[in-house]
Amino acid sequence: MIKLRLSGVVGWDITADGVSTFLNENVDKDITIFLNSPGGSVVDGLEIYNLLRASGRNITTVLTGIAASMGSIIFLAGDKRIAMTGGLFMIHKPSGFTWGDADDFRKEAELLDKMQGSLQGIYQERASIDNLEEAMNAETWFNIEEMKEKGIVTSDELVSFEEVIDSDNGQEDLENEETMAITEEMKAQMEKLKAENAELKEKQEEAEFKEEMAALEASNAQLRAEATEPDPEPEDEEEEPHAGNDDDEDEETDSELEEDEETEPDPEPAAKAKTINTKKAVAKNTKNKIPAFMQMDSKY
Repeated sequence: MIKLRLSGVVGWDITADGVSTFLNENVDKDITIFLNSPGGSVVDGLEIYNLLRASGRNITTVLTGIAASMGSIIFLAGDKRIAMTGGLFMIHKPSGFTWGDADDFRKEAELLDKMQGSLQGIYQERASIDNLEEAMNAETWFNIEEMKEKGIVTSDELVSFEEVIDSDNGQEDLENEETMAITEEMKAQMEKLKAENAELKEKQEEAEFKEEMAALEASNAQLRAEATEPDPEPEDEEEEPHAGNDDDEDEETDSELEEDEETEPDPEPAAKAKTINTKKAVAKNTKNKIPAFMQMDSKY
């Protein structure tokens, strides 16, 4: 015999996938299910009920706390049903929620009525509850004695809680295997990316190194060219052309100096009219062949 513990909300803690995995991995003919659930999803609860009923195993359900709402349906899947001390069983109308217009709400109401009909069928088949529809509409709770009276509990057998498998063990093992497979794949991908990254970095460093070498070679070539280029020779100053020989220039300079000294304006320029002394403007050197009028000062 193998034992399975189902505890929590149907559709969240207790799932059809988990129960299916458990049934597939264990070939034991006798199965004992320890159940404690406030209910939950109608769809998941119906699937779990049908999986257990169709498994071909000898199913014993043990109520360890409460079996309410869809939990009560799962409890009824047992061929042998046992309630432990203080156990409670509850049935009520299914409920739901919707969003939309009046037609949407009417459709939801119709669906809930059909769900209630399905659940009532299971209660009628597996137990003997009087005025079943009224009991569901009123949300009715049953203690252990009432459960025995209504055929909900079928055995007073004592059971031991040993070597029990939690409901999520099979699912967890499957998830762990998938996680490990994904992890190995991710590790391989990571190693591949690291190798590619290192190769790209190496190529980038090589390209930067070559670029730096080329820049240095160009700089060195320019410096060598500047170092070997000869300095430019200083240009000779051009001599100004002379109209005559050096003696003539000296004599002309002396003549201009004398002219400047002799033609200095009188202290009272307003009283006397300025006159030009043509004799003083002529160069003293009579050897100069330049006409006298060309040697005159241009000042007036």
